[in-house]
Amino acid sequence: MRVLNPHLSIGKIYAYGQLSGWGMFLVLRLLITAVYLSKSPGTPIFAACILEAVSHLLCLAWSHFIWCWLRRRKLIDRGWFRLTREGILVAYLGSSALQLLLWVPYREIYADDFVRMGTHTMLWIAAGQNLVITVLWFWPLVALLFLDRVRRLELDHAEARATAREAQLHALRAQLNPHFLFNSFNSLRALIAIDPTRATEALTQLSSLLRYSLADAEHLVVPLAEELQIVRRYLELEKLRLGERLAVVTDLPAQLDGAVIPPMLLQGLVENAVKFGPSARKTGGEVAYSVSLGDGQLRLRVTSPGHLDTSSDSTAIGLRNLRDRLRLLYGDAATFDLREEPGERVVAEATLPAHLPAPTPAVPIRTTCRDN
Repeated sequence: MRVLNPHLSIGKIYAYGQLSGWGMFLVLRLLITAVYLSKSPGTPIFAACILEAVSHLLCLAWSHFIWCWLRRRKLIDRGWFRLTREGILVAYLGSSALQLLLWVPYREIYADDFVRMGTHTMLWIAAGQNLVITVLWFWPLVALLFLDRVRRLELDHAEARATAREAQLHALRAQLNPHFLFNSFNSLRALIAIDPTRATEALTQLSSLLRYSLADAEHLVVPLAEELQIVRRYLELEKLRLGERLAVVTDLPAQLDGAVIPPMLLQGLVENAVKFGPSARKTGGEVAYSVSLGDGQLRLRVTSPGHLDTSSDSTAIGLRNLRDRLRLLYGDAATFDLREEPGERVVAEATLPAHLPAPTPAVPIRTTCRDN
């Protein structure tokens, strides 16, 4: 639930309300005073108007003091009964004390009324009038404090949700590292037995992959260019192990337009394609991945030879992890589909916004691309 304009601060609402409220009320009182005293010849109308202006300035200053006092005491958080008991009492007593300071000039200007109605009656009239005026300016301040409290609660809840979401995303991100390391070291172990020279080169590639995986652990999205670079290095590592059994076809846009992507997302799709495709087949096969940009959407497509087997624990965990990361980051704006097409081809497709939908508290974003 949004309350009023979220871009209009409480301080501005308070300042506009004070100036406009007291200003209009002063104009109204000056008109009433002028009309009332015009019926009594010889009454100093100008002096009465000056008295009204001074009275209103004092009330404005006192209402500002009460506003600061209420915020400092945080009575709005202590319940309505205490707010009413303490707040209205202090506001009324202070306002009455200010009116007593002006009692002497007030009595001189309205001397005829004092003679006609008596001092006690005039005191009761002044006290009742002061109570009404105090209530009229006190409760709008309370309403504004309540609005401030609602906004603070909304902000606290939003920050709590963002913190929880980020923690969940980092937990999902952390699940990828053991899986990635396991596959990488398996590839390296197999290569050492086949060709130690290529194994040394593969170790260099693996160090770059690990550096990327660890360095980006605190980032929820990275530049697409950086993700494509790490996918290329991963495929170079796998080609050292699989040799001619692995063929790679790419279709990438010439301009990336600052697109971002969750780290290891495309790499994970390509890694699964290699693992369950060429790596699992004696004859190998072709892994194709494409990236397209259009209408603010980023479309990823990875194909590999083989049959779809979602019963595998590794596949099930990876798919659930990927879907959860997309849901937490993009909500319903992102989709993922894994299917088997005719010709023994497994296709993985993901569609997501090319940029985060909106800045989110506590969501770190990489904005630079490094080349290691």
